[in-house]
Amino acid sequence: MKTLKVIVYKAGKGISAHLSDVDGFVIASETMEKLRKDLLAGLQFHIEGLYPEEKKDWMVEPYNFEYVFHDIPSLVEGYNGLINQSSLARISGINESQMRQYALGIKKPSKKISTRIEIGLKKYADELRSISFA
Repeated sequence: MKTLKVIVYKAGKGISAHLSDVDGFVIASETMEKLRKDLLAGLQFHIEGLYPEEKKDWMVEPYNFEYVFHDIPSLVEGYNGLINQSSLARISGINESQMRQYALGIKKPSKKISTRIEIGLKKYADELRSISFA
């Protein structure tokens, strides 16, 4: 099964995304939730519109998506209402004022800091998955 990388960018008051393996396909949405819903249908529509010689083998088989955020502002905008600068700072153990600069695009985090944020988010996701109710 092919995994398609969905590169997500902040775009105005929402997000846009393109697929690194699909030339000419771009999608925009207000949130990640809406983007996920529209992505599959939009890609299928795009593939149906291709000439036969433009289609690749993976396009007729099942595939899945991996979401790759271009930067911290893209992540915060995509999950607006669920993740904000303060929560992201707490989750990753980064100073809140520093995170604010990353989230606003004033500063760009180093690879080490980006990895720390990613690890913090995944650890938090694991913690959420472990929750249950009696």
